[in-house]
Amino acid sequence: MEKNPSDYILDSALYNAVRVAILLKQPLLLTGEPGTGKTRLAEKLAADLHQMYPDEYLSKPLVFNTKTVSTSTDLFYLYDALGHFHATHFDSIPVVAPEGAGHETARSVPEKPPVPEVARHIRLQALGQAIVLSSQAMLDKCPYLHMNDIDPSKPRSSVVLIDEVDKAPRDFTNDLLNELDRFMFQVREDGNEVYAMGSKNIFVILTSNSEKNLPDAFLRRCIFYHIAFPKEDQLMEIILNQIFNRLPELTDSPAKRQTLQQTLTDYIAFFMTVKNANLKKKPATAELISWIYFLRDDILKNRRPKEVDEQKRLASYSILAKHAEDLALLKTL
Repeated sequence: MEKNPSDYILDSALYNAVRVAILLKQPLLLTGEPGTGKTRLAEKLAADLHQMYPDEYLSKPLVFNTKTVSTSTDLFYLYDALGHFHATHFDSIPVVAPEGAGHETARSVPEKPPVPEVARHIRLQALGQAIVLSSQAMLDKCPYLHMNDIDPSKPRSSVVLIDEVDKAPRDFTNDLLNELDRFMFQVREDGNEVYAMGSKNIFVILTSNSEKNLPDAFLRRCIFYHIAFPKEDQLMEIILNQIFNRLPELTDSPAKRQTLQQTLTDYIAFFMTVKNANLKKKPATAELISWIYFLRDDILKNRRPKEVDEQKRLASYSILAKHAEDLALLKTL
């Protein structure tokens, strides 16, 4: 299912948190259970800013996916040390003539190419890309690998998403405070070349599935917002906006739309029953949207959950359940 950033519903409280973060030029930290739309907010914000200022902002966020081994340097660039070593030492391998062979059997060895520049083995990451893109001077001097799907011909403002910071070691978030204050980095492998933020804006969004693993000093330096699980009326609005609102047969017929909402009420009620059941892993909003999308043809025909073909209905439970025990429990509901 294709996701359109314009379909994301930004409630007033979250909108105000975004405004405060932009005004104070501080990172916005979003917490909430997986699947509640934390990551999609960055896509929504980047698309909206680009629509308002098409020559100023990138249309998509620059994304850094945090790993359990991430360091603060990884936010800016990655250095392929093994590739650099290989290119330097093994681009050509001398050919040794077999023992006892005459001089006429020996093959000439091609001349070894010059040592590759280190810049060929450095790739900018999300925050590094944003800093380089913020200044024409930085763009002019940056020799590193091209940034995918980004036009480097002129400076741009950007939205940077640092996703799931709670995955990283604790030192990562402590170091991150300094990096977000300075918006500057050095490339040690390239003679400590310095890149610093220019005149363009960089708005940083961080996401975490839990604030429990984040240090207090880090939390104090962010604008904090917790995305709670939506209520049933909010779930209805999300489903309509992301799956059904663009269907011409609904936009032209208020009666059909009302019937659809009545049908969806049963599906949302069943979903809430599932979510409140004793499951190992409870489904989130993302699973609900995928489940409704899978069953959308039946829903448009006003079939209630129990009226869906049994084989299809049971297959759909695999979208909501992520463990064998959970799947077995769903089949009893």
